[in-house]
Amino acid sequence: MNTPFGKILEKNIFKKVFSVVILLSSVVGAVMNSYAVWTLGVSTGGSCIIGIIYIVMGISALMQNQIMEKWRNKKLEMLMGIYSCFFIYDFMILLLWWIFSALFMVSGKAQAMGVFVLDILAVIIVALGYLHAKKIKYTVYSIPLGLRGNTCRIAMMSDIHLGVFVGEKHIQNIVDKVNRLEPDLVVICGDIIDVNNHILEDDEVLGRISSLFCKIKAKKGVFAVLGNHDPKADNKKFADFLRASNIQLLHNQAIQLEDFCLAGRTDASNNCRSSMESLAKELNSRLPVIVLDHNPSGIPEAVEFGADLVLSGHTHKGQFFPVTYFTKLANGKHYFYGHEQFGKTHAIISSGAGFFQLPVRIGTSNEIVDIHIS
Repeated sequence: MNTPFGKILEKNIFKKVFSVVILLSSVVGAVMNSYAVWTLGVSTGGSCIIGIIYIVMGISALMQNQIMEKWRNKKLEMLMGIYSCFFIYDFMILLLWWIFSALFMVSGKAQAMGVFVLDILAVIIVALGYLHAKKIKYTVYSIPLGLRGNTCRIAMMSDIHLGVFVGEKHIQNIVDKVNRLEPDLVVICGDIIDVNNHILEDDEVLGRISSLFCKIKAKKGVFAVLGNHDPKADNKKFADFLRASNIQLLHNQAIQLEDFCLAGRTDASNNCRSSMESLAKELNSRLPVIVLDHNPSGIPEAVEFGADLVLSGHTHKGQFFPVTYFTKLANGKHYFYGHEQFGKTHAIISSGAGFFQLPVRIGTSNEIVDIHIS
């Protein structure tokens, strides 16, 4: 991450803050909803039950990883992801309502009814975010690279995060979207799967997903680099999966594709990451250079090297509000999302074609990036 705030988040402080927010959300929800039902005439015992349900759900959300390691139930993890997101929005909305009630002296049954209405609003927001996460849009850029009269259409994607939340239906949607573009080249800029889930243990599912990826049609092929959530390059199961999917991994490698060179760097979190200087030995200096680098933190080095185009992902554009704001603050506005130009170097940062941790997209979209280079 490219800012002082980003350096702080790299120290796992974000996870701690997220845990505190979930805990606060469950406590605030428990107190305000218990008080609301008590105000409307429900017994003290009934009010306490409402509060206990909120607290138990909050604790289970905090222990999501431990619970899923034991149970490995996809539907349960999906449910836990959804209500974790509900807690976040319920907390924000109820906190604003509490401040509003205090300022304008709203109390009694009016305040209690407001709590229930806002609970429903939080449910609606999360439900819409869940449905939106199943959709994929196109984002189009035209980039002049000096291909001497030739053109190339690149379908770019990143951050698929194949695993608990992203399965065969989503991959089929991705493949269909890509093929409609009739691209010359397809690139995947890291985080193809989540190494922390158990999808690599399911040969049957992997086989079906490989069959789907094999349906991608691109004259120049499909290339990928590793992200911070992918297994290591020497993971045999992952390597076999990529081969079966007709995806060529560029692990600190560069190749020439007719009118330009394509260089792939392994993720910045990997100790064996090559420098741009070392990759330059494999490049034809007379041709434009396109660099695939999962984390946009690598863009400045590519700019210094003189790359013509850098393609990155990683940020998810924050995935959902208000994380969108903090992600932009952490990465800096030039390394957050979209198209930027640094001298002769163009950079495109994608919001990703999938989603991670929580199965929602709120204020952002999954995308396939349609790049026309000339």
